[in-house]
Formats: sequence, C-alpha cells, structure tokens
Amino acid sequence: MKFFEKVMYPVLIVLIIFFIYHARTNPLYFEAELASEGEALQWLTIWTLIFAAVMCFYRASILKPFRGGVFSACCVLTGIVFMIFALDEMSWGQILFNFTTPDFIHARNSKGEMNIRHLVIAGFEITDIIFTLFIKILATLYFIVLPFFYSRLDQIKNFVNRYAIPLPRYTQTAAYAAAALLITLIPSDNRHVVFEFMFYWILVLMMYNPLNDEVFSRKSLVR
Repeated sequence: MKFFEKVMYPVLIVLIIFFIYHARTNPLYFEAELASEGEALQWLTIWTLIFAAVMCFYRASILKPFRGGVFSACCVLTGIVFMIFALDEMSWGQILFNFTTPDFIHARNSKGEMNIRHLVIAGFEITDIIFTLFIKILATLYFIVLPFFYSRLDQIKNFVNRYAIPLPRYTQTAAYAAAALLITLIPSDNRHVVFEFMFYWILVLMMYNPLNDEVFSRKSLVR
C-alpha cells in the first residue's frame, strides 16, 4: 500500500463516521448543510472528480512516449468522463452562477436543475439507473470478475493493459464493499450522496495504485 493510500483510508473512515453520526443524531444538519445541493458533500465530490480527471490527463502526457497513442487516448477519454461528471455535479455552472434552467430541461428534471443526473426517463432518474442498477452490475464485474481473469487469461490481460484500464486490488474491493454496507446506516434518502463521494474516492485510490500498477508507473519504464 502506497503512502497516499495509507493517508486517505483513515481520512475516508473518519468522514464516513462523521456523515453517519450526523445523519443519525442531527438529521436536519445532515440534510441542509451536508447532503443538499451546493453544500459540503457535493463540493467534496466535485473536487474528487476533478482530481481524478487531472490524474488521467497527467498520466496520458507522461506515458504517451512509452505506451503509445492508444493508451494515452484512453487515459484522456477517462479524464474527460470524470470532468463531465464533475461539471454535471456543478449543474454545468448553475450552482456557481445561479442561471435559470431552460424550460425543456426544467420540465424533464426532477429537481428543475441544469444537469443530466436528475433527468427523468420513463419515470426513473438517471442517478437511480446508474447508481442503483448499472453500478451494482459494473462493480461486480469490475471489482471481482475482471481482476480474477486478468491473472489467468493473457487475452484479457493484454486488452486491459493496452486500453489503460486500471484494475482494483482486493483491498480496494474490500473498501468498496465496506462503504456500501456502512451507507445503509444512514437513515436518509440522501445516503446516495455519501455513497457517490465514497465510491469516487475508492476509484481515485484504485487508479492511483491499481493491480496492474506496472503499466501506469514510470518506475517500470525503460528510458
């Protein structure tokens, strides 16, 4: 485990205990000051996503001469995805500049905001579809199935490394599972906000020190 992980895991444990404590003992504070739109948890999530995007762009720039254009392009694409998520968390600037949501989006957004995550499709919010269904399926495949076959099938190993897919270590999988369990202790409909923050930070730690670290580390490169 690298130094950054050794620091961040205790920080995340303290934060999740803090959120659980206030959600259970001071729900008004949790709802109004921590988990509501434009408040602490949302900004923590935004900066987490921006940090992840910057990490991807940095890796793309330093590893392109050694790993090639495809690897670098995949890192850039991953960074763009994180940046889009960050911008959507900011409602594309609405929480900063407080501009009016266009009528077309306002009528199709459960909160009347300028973002994608609260759009309603066939009666379901995008957030519900992603974090209730998609993440559960993806997490199972990504955190458990893919690492298992990575060390056993060369075809999967070559594909994962060529396209710059960072794989989770078992410690990171355990952290994700622990976070998912602890979130159930929050008696609030806004518990998903805490889960999103924790999930993104586990992704950051996974990208920082993945199972296939030799592909992303400069120490393994011949210069």
